[in-house]
Amino acid sequence: MAWKKILSEEYTLPERVLIFDTTLRDGEQTPGVALTPEEKVEIAIQLDRLGVDIIEAGFPITSKGEWKAVSDICKLGLSAKVCALARCEKSDIDAAVDTGVDWVHVFLATSDIHLKYKLRMTREQALNKIAEAVEYAKSRGVVVHYSAEDATRTEHEFLMKALKVASDAGADSIDIPDTVGFAIPMTIHRIVSSAKVVTGKPIAVHCHDDMGLAVANSLAAVEAGAEIIHATVNGIGERAGNASLEEIVVALHTLYGVKTNINLQEIYKTSRLVAKLTGVWVPKNKAIVGENAFAHESGIHVHGILGSPETYEPIAPEVVGRRRKIVAGKHSGIHGIDFLLKESGLDMDRAKAKEVLEKVKALGDMGMRVSDTKLKTIAEEVVGKPGDSQMISLKELSVTSNTNGAMARISLKIGDEVITSESFGHNPVVASLSALLNAVSRKMNVKLTDFRIDATSYSPDLTCEAEVVLTINDSQEYVGEAVGHDPALVVVYAVIAGIEKAMLSSAGGKAT
Repeated sequence: MAWKKILSEEYTLPERVLIFDTTLRDGEQTPGVALTPEEKVEIAIQLDRLGVDIIEAGFPITSKGEWKAVSDICKLGLSAKVCALARCEKSDIDAAVDTGVDWVHVFLATSDIHLKYKLRMTREQALNKIAEAVEYAKSRGVVVHYSAEDATRTEHEFLMKALKVASDAGADSIDIPDTVGFAIPMTIHRIVSSAKVVTGKPIAVHCHDDMGLAVANSLAAVEAGAEIIHATVNGIGERAGNASLEEIVVALHTLYGVKTNINLQEIYKTSRLVAKLTGVWVPKNKAIVGENAFAHESGIHVHGILGSPETYEPIAPEVVGRRRKIVAGKHSGIHGIDFLLKESGLDMDRAKAKEVLEKVKALGDMGMRVSDTKLKTIAEEVVGKPGDSQMISLKELSVTSNTNGAMARISLKIGDEVITSESFGHNPVVASLSALLNAVSRKMNVKLTDFRIDATSYSPDLTCEAEVVLTINDSQEYVGEAVGHDPALVVVYAVIAGIEKAMLSSAGGKAT
């Protein structure tokens, strides 16, 4: 609530804002994304856990699969209201209502651009169409949410006239879409303020990110009194995407002091699920849910963070279901290296730690990323400790592939015992991971709860980064990371790193 006092002097903020999640509708319109009905149901269940107020489950008229997905979601008995999209056509409205939704979101464009080139109708025809559609939808016994598509490129007086027509026809709430991300915050503020006076109904905004202003415009709408915000998880959507749910919600809670029904601790889990099922991965520097959002490498920053996290973190990562990450690299300082060494179970004197730091910086100057595994190897070299002294280590990994899949054979040393296992998978990464988990299962119960692998191929020298989250014998979660050139090997090393952290912890080490 950093700015609440100043904001309260300028605006009358709503006490609570409803989150209208359109991940399953507008988010799915991301080019290349196509969710099955089962995947949409899985996401809807998580959105309900997250606490969104309205789930826009889809556009039922578009296909049989889409109709089924919306219908299946309606049968789940979720706490969230379920909404479906419909054009201002009876057939669309009937298809939406027949799925069993609570809300129907009807839309008709109001800008001269859309009226002339897409709809080929006059303004008067558009007003009649809006009134007829809203009245018909209301007659079907649902909550009606009307959107004036391309509102921010609509002549202001005509837009207000269209919104009043929808309101007078019985629309329960009014949405102002910034369809092509053309608005600026001041524009949104004026439109929302006018719409509240003209309609007397709850006002929503639906902002796109073509100019990078979707979140700023959504917050400006709240400043003007909007009570409903449309958003998508991870900001996915057509072209540059929609307003990012996680950014809007955290800003409302933290900066504005405006409440939502969102369970903040479910944000990261929801982000990961949506990324996995849509195949649209989150940029590392993305606010709130990006891998670097709570990661620190700079020596000055790490020193501050270790003293008091609030020095360089606006919120605690745990608030949104995240963990803080200290990273070794060319910008590291001695405090960060000390912390990472102790986390790996290596407690060495300051002189040795400085030697490790210099080696880390040298690798950083060569453009190399230093993972947890690499840092531990460097430290062991500095203290003259043999690499095979690890509690768990990889002795061998061999993978053979053909058009049908891959077979992996792995040999691990766990304590004094060598364990070998084989497994088949549809690719080398899956086969290697399966063989590894089969091998360690003979000694411990390892459960992989999350898994991420990134590969960049800007040059022939492919570089892969893997991060896994796992539990051992139902313990707390541990994170393992690795970097290298072979994706299968990198994933294996990441799991081994996570297992070793857990073993160190259970042995009385300080790993986290």
